[in-house]
Amino acid sequence: MRHVEARETIETEGRRDLSLAGGCMLCGGDLDVRITAGATRTVCKTCRWISRPHLVRGEEGVHVVHPAGGIA
Repeated sequence: MRHVEARETIETEGRRDLSLAGGCMLCGGDLDVRITAGATRTVCKTCRWISRPHLVRGEEGVHVVHPAGGIA
């Protein structure tokens, strides 16, 4: 398990965008995250990994699990 820091958080009405430096589980690139009321989506622009992550809160913090949703 890796610990990554969020950066560049942008909040607009009903939407939050952020980037997780080194957050891609495939290539280690930055992972862009969009959180809305109905869904969470991620994309790595380096390897083009697209996922629909599941957020799980545990004792050590929030864990992001992001199975493949496709490759762009």
